[in-house]
Amino acid sequence: MLTGVNEWVHIAEVNPPQLPDMSHRELEGVWGNVLITDNVMGKIRVSPYAFAARITHDIPSVHPTVVVSTRDRNILAIESEVRGALGNGIDSFFVVIGDTVPAVDHLADHYEIVEHLRTLQEHMPAFEVGMPTRFRKWQLRRRIDLGAQFFIAGPILDPETLGPQTEKLGFEEGDPPVFLALIPPFSVPWVERAELLGTVAATNGLKERIAALPAEEQRAFGWDQAALTSQRAKELGYAGVVLMGLKYSTLVNGGAADWKGRLEG
Repeated sequence: MLTGVNEWVHIAEVNPPQLPDMSHRELEGVWGNVLITDNVMGKIRVSPYAFAARITHDIPSVHPTVVVSTRDRNILAIESEVRGALGNGIDSFFVVIGDTVPAVDHLADHYEIVEHLRTLQEHMPAFEVGMPTRFRKWQLRRRIDLGAQFFIAGPILDPETLGPQTEKLGFEEGDPPVFLALIPPFSVPWVERAELLGTVAATNGLKERIAALPAEEQRAFGWDQAALTSQRAKELGYAGVVLMGLKYSTLVNGGAADWKGRLEG
């Protein structure tokens, strides 16, 4: 589980397919940990619980963490999903509010769900419950007090913004593990689109460097910056990184090699 990691962890955020297929097998030998989204942006896909179950049954070398969105399910539905997931070998859940833009009704409160799942742990097989955090000490402290067992902060586009943002978290000895979400800055339009969706704004310097590059060199530069962000995150005390915002085909094909090649280089 992510709460018990004792080495640097790389996690890939993946979207389940729109229809059932065998694409989960493409993760084998490529990623050891995945974060499975829950109908992100309101786009209907295969249930993340079902997708994670296929992974645990077919690819035991891959550890899935399921995103639990409070947007579409009430507390009874979420507990039912979690109970079924535990029976399928899934032991990691990441509770989020879910999409808020455009405005949608939410059928459950994410704080209430975390409290409920933490209580449920007393009566069920072992599992962990995580939450996101903004780069704000008060929010991280509040969610630690609530009982969340791991966190994901971010996303970050620009390695130059990581240090100042991390200072705002105010890490303390004994804190649960905090993972950093990052998005490779592949192009200026890509960066600006990510900023609109809530990532930490990139510096003008990064955008100028990207814009000055030939189009065919910008993607490689984006991977280089992501690798640099990962390196700095490790130095700053994060438990690992989560690659976000990438297509599934990118993650299981050339993207994994691009990423790992830079980390090993």
